Amino acid sequence: MGVVDAGGHLLTHTQEPTDTRRGPEAVLTTLEQMIRALTPAAAPPLAVGVACAGQIDPVTGAVVYAPNLGWRDVPLGALLARALGVPVVVENDVRAAAWGEFVAGAGGREASLVAVFVGTGVGSGAVLDGRLWRGAGNAAGEIGHTQVVPDGLPCLCGRNGCLEPYASGSGFQRRLAAAMAGGRKSRLVDVCGGDASRLAARDVYAVATDGDGLACELWSDATRFLTLAVANYATILNPRVLVMGGGVIATVPALFDAVVERVPALTTILAARSLRIERAALGDLSGLIGAAALATPA
Repeated sequence: MGVVDAGGHLLTHTQEPTDTRRGPEAVLTTLEQMIRALTPAAAPPLAVGVACAGQIDPVTGAVVYAPNLGWRDVPLGALLARALGVPVVVENDVRAAAWGEFVAGAGGREASLVAVFVGTGVGSGAVLDGRLWRGAGNAAGEIGHTQVVPDGLPCLCGRNGCLEPYASGSGFQRRLAAAMAGGRKSRLVDVCGGDASRLAARDVYAVATDGDGLACELWSDATRFLTLAVANYATILNPRVLVMGGGVIATVPALFDAVVERVPALTTILAARSLRIERAALGDLSGLIGAAALATPA
């Protein structure tokens, strides 16, 4: 959470664990308290922008479904607007991050940009002809839930074979948990102390480089399917800039390197020739800055 002025400059920011196990009401209470602490009564905010994982209703700002948060039909925008008395704009977290990278980060306000963020999940956002691409139902950019393996691993969205179970932090954890339940041996079990929820993407890469069978399988799938999905994205949209970010990309540079190396060869000649691949320049702040820019009154 942060305060951004009308010129798009970040003035201050802070963070707290979301801890969605507390339920939406508790999370909303924390949000309200943090906003009030950052913006005293003498200087109330003009508007509030929220970058939230999941599918967002374009009219009400409600969280229709956020599998990684475990939220369904949470009226996030309306509840915050009522509590704070200011306009609230809610956008999908990665679309907000894409907009942040476009207006103030690696995009450099190029006319077309695609941003893919790999962290707990996998999400993306696109800016086409200088405008954030939302799609007809505000559902554009769900690259993590595009199918890369027919009848593949189950995904939290309820379908099978999506990219997210193969190339995300939560996907690595779920696959390790399933392997442990099946009695499969791996050094990954030792690395996380027998608790799959403690597995980090950098652990998968480190153990894979030592030749561990399960780790090699997880790493191979992640690089193969992520580069395939991103290349297809580039082939369809032909963006000028491809921005890669998120916690997994930040902590495992080899995954970014794999995208740089493989994607141009997997797309068309002209798409590859016009494509520039960059790391996210704003880091964890891209969504914050993007959400603020989307909420800033004209």
